[in-house]
Amino acid sequence: MAVSEVRVPVEKLEVGQSIRLPLSWKEHPFLFSRFTIKDPQQIAIIAKLGLKYVFLQADSASAQLIQQSLDADSLANSPAPEAPPQPSEEELALLRAQEQERQATIDYHRQVRRCEQEYNKALEQLKAAYGYLAASPDRAFAEASSVIATAQEQMEAYGEQVLLLQVSANQDGKGLHYHGLNVCVLAMILARACDFDPADIRLMAMAALFHDVGKLRIPHSILNKRVPLTKPEQAYVDAHPKMALEMLKGAALGHKRIKQMVANHHEMLDGSGYPQGLQGEEICTLTQLLSVANEYDHLINGSHKRLSPHLALAYLFKFRRGQLNPDFMQSLVKVLGLYPTGSMVRLSNDAVAKVVGVDERDQKSPRVIIYDPNVPRREARVVSLLDLDLKVQEPLVEAELPSSIRDYLSLNLGGA
Repeated sequence: MAVSEVRVPVEKLEVGQSIRLPLSWKEHPFLFSRFTIKDPQQIAIIAKLGLKYVFLQADSASAQLIQQSLDADSLANSPAPEAPPQPSEEELALLRAQEQERQATIDYHRQVRRCEQEYNKALEQLKAAYGYLAASPDRAFAEASSVIATAQEQMEAYGEQVLLLQVSANQDGKGLHYHGLNVCVLAMILARACDFDPADIRLMAMAALFHDVGKLRIPHSILNKRVPLTKPEQAYVDAHPKMALEMLKGAALGHKRIKQMVANHHEMLDGSGYPQGLQGEEICTLTQLLSVANEYDHLINGSHKRLSPHLALAYLFKFRRGQLNPDFMQSLVKVLGLYPTGSMVRLSNDAVAKVVGVDERDQKSPRVIIYDPNVPRREARVVSLLDLDLKVQEPLVEAELPSSIRDYLSLNLGGA
């Protein structure tokens, strides 16, 4: 049914009407510019905004009847409207709180954009490090050390959740270095959550950056093959840890523990991994943590079929139980939330949102960016569902959403 809008004087508003305010989101205290009036207090607040009219939304037939009724009124002879009453202290406090929230939202989006820019610079730096491996391993180590330092600075400056948005961004075409940096960041965040020693975290971060460099020697036609690999092709792929060790011959990159993690990142606790079929405590603790980060990023950013973050978590718990360290799996849920950072969800009010972080008060009420076409995407609200008294109705598959929603909620705000 087609929906029409009728310009209605504020004094004609009634509870139950669906309206649109002719204001930007910064100019009123409501969650959305379009909403249904729930109580007389909302009408009073609208009146104090100084508006002469709002837009009433109705089906075409009803809109025509409403317009006819308005036309029949003798508005031209009505007395001049009184000056809007001054807001009460309670209403002023509400407006101040709204302004603070808006400013916090603007600051958040600025942080996301800055973090994105720095993340992309780190990607290029890691790509350069891969290029230095053969001729200058010391230079490769220095570049990688700078990447790790940048990631640590981002965690301190923007917070872990903003950085995790980069990991979940599904940036096509970024290449092997994108996976290396993602695994590094996720593994560092997991290790920090588990109170690992900073020196151990640094060694693991270095191993994460280079754990898959052996795949640089494997043809793209094999790595990106869409049908099952032949046995020789699979054996070629499975040899990438060994090839990586051959490439990490520099004094620093050849550190015993770094080589151990690179060699064993595909080993599984139940002995089903490769290349040696190690089991349990034969796999060092840092390698076990690195494997969890590697598996998760492979599922959400792999070269083949990608899973949405919530499905990736479900997959790990269903199909990798007994293979991956259960304590680190639980830490992954704690860090990412029940609805992982980057997930698209439908809320209990039918709005679509993107999860941008956890709310430690309630794992079921994440922080989200809400899709609202009436709000510029650079200013989209970032709120906790707990504060809005909303819940997640269901997770959504990003690829099945309209492009307008995907673009609005995407990480890349460079052209917005």
